[in-house]
Formats: sequence, C-alpha cells, structure tokens
Amino acid sequence: MAWGNSWNRWEGSEGPIFVVGNVRVDLTILLVAVHTLAMAGAAGLAAAGLGDWVKHAVYTPAALQQGQVWTLLTYPFVHDIRQEGLWFAMEMLMLFWFGREVESSIGRKPLAFLYATLAVGPALILAGLAPWLGSALLAGSGTISFAIFLAFCALHPGAQFFFGLSARWVGWILLGVYSLTYFAGRDWAGGIQMWVSAFLAVLWVRQGGVEWPKISFASKTKTQAKKKSATRKPASSIPVEKVDAILEKISKEGMGSLTAAEKKLLEETRAKLLQKDRQIPPVR
Repeated sequence: MAWGNSWNRWEGSEGPIFVVGNVRVDLTILLVAVHTLAMAGAAGLAAAGLGDWVKHAVYTPAALQQGQVWTLLTYPFVHDIRQEGLWFAMEMLMLFWFGREVESSIGRKPLAFLYATLAVGPALILAGLAPWLGSALLAGSGTISFAIFLAFCALHPGAQFFFGLSARWVGWILLGVYSLTYFAGRDWAGGIQMWVSAFLAVLWVRQGGVEWPKISFASKTKTQAKKKSATRKPASSIPVEKVDAILEKISKEGMGSLTAAEKKLLEETRAKLLQKDRQIPPVR
C-alpha cells in the first residue's frame, strides 16, 4: 500500500504534543488514549454497579433541552465494552491509522476543530429534527471515526486497499453499505448523523482544514495596520514537512491525487520561494 509506513514517523509540521518515553504523543494518539481510558472507566463503573452514571454523558435532544450541554462533547467517549467488544479495538486502530494521516495533512488544530464539529454538528441537526424523527440517542464514536476514515479517502483517493481497490471506492462502498443498513433498520437518525459527518469531514479536508478564528483586540488605525503589514517579512516560513508529504504523494499517486488545498499550498510555496530569490542581491 502506498501509505503503508507513513504512520511510523511523524510528518506533521507541529511535532508531538508531548513525549512519553519513546512515544511521541500527537493529537490522534491522545484521542485514542482518552477513548480507551473512558471505556475502561465505564467498564469499572459497570462492574461496581454504578453504570447509570455513564448515562449523564449520553446525548439526546431531550437532555440538551434540559440544559445538559456537555453531552454534545461527552457522548463520543461513552463506550460499553459489553456491546462493542472487539469492534472497539478495531475502531481505535482505524482512528490511529487514518487519524494520523489526516492530522499530518491538515494540522493539529484543524483536526481538533474537525473532531469537535463532527460531534456537535450532527447532534444539533438531530435536535432540530427531533419533532419529526423523535428523540435520537447518541453514544460512542463509531460514526466520527468512520468520518475520519472518509477524510483520509478524500486526501488519498488513490491509496490502494485490499483487492486492489483504491481508497476512493472503498469509501463509497462502505458509505453505501452503512446507508442500506440504516435504511433497512429505519434508523433515520443514524443515517443522517453518518451523512452529515461524512459531508463535513470530506469538505473539511478539501478546504485544507479550518482553524479557530484569530481575534485581535488591538485597536489601531488603518494607517498603522498598513505600516505593520509593510514591515512584516515578505516571505513567511515554508511548511517543509507538509510540502514533503505532498511531493511524496505526487511521486506515488500522481498530480491527479492532490486536493485543491494541496495544490494551493504548492502554489503558495512556489510563490514564496520565488519571492525569496528576488530578495537575494546578485553577486558581482
């Protein structure tokens, strides 16, 4: 597979959040660890006969109306090992593999924002549709992890999976299978959550990731702002790691595999290099 060894090394431009021994903990590993600890904690509460406490982290539109806003962010971390079993391990493995690729491509903050959006966005939509669909209960991160996988497929559509299928077709096939499953079970809420999550994830990476808005509290005149802009370095730092990852992708999958955001990054890098060359005085 073209991407088979890419998660054995860090390719992101930000590096790990912290290091534990020889483990470089990035956001993806941190998410996997939090999910695992939440699962273990829920298992311990269930064994102690205190499993009802976990219900306070489950999301329902009714709970949201009662002011339990925290459930918008806590429900993905609700795991019942008695029901999920081996699937939980497979989901975490999938999140680790494909999440690191997405994080390496769009960055840590955009991935964090994406993960939060995948949790909150579909839940709010289901809250708005509650009068027609009824009260939908959300618990677990299966749909979010699947959306992260689809984000990987959008970033690397030509990556080869089993039977020679490209990531693009594997994503569409799984999306179709899950859609039929929800349709046959008349689980309209689950289907809506999946499609909204898929749309958000693919759109997110196609746009190159979205970061938290930067708010400036400094009150300056337009003239001062222009002067400050003029005194800045004309060529900002070039994201070497991201460019290297894109060039490696081109060598393996061709130019046609690049997303619009990746093409834009290459063009911006080219412009910065040309601008930097113009600033170097000629040698006489």
